[in-house]
Amino acid sequence: MSDHPALPPRPPRPHPLECCGRGCRPCVFDYWRRAVADWEAECRRRGIDPPPAAHDAG
Repeated sequence: MSDHPALPPRPPRPHPLECCGRGCRPCVFDYWRRAVADWEAECRRRGIDPPPAAHDAG
């Protein structure tokens, strides 16, 4: 059993069609990258190395 409370799942990458492609600032992908960074920080705060997700690169 883990000494760490369960973390929520890693934020899923938005589907490409969720981005309108108009150069919005922020874009849905900017929000997603921030959510992943926050999730990774929470993992580290709990002493867990966040696993890499190659399919989430971008």
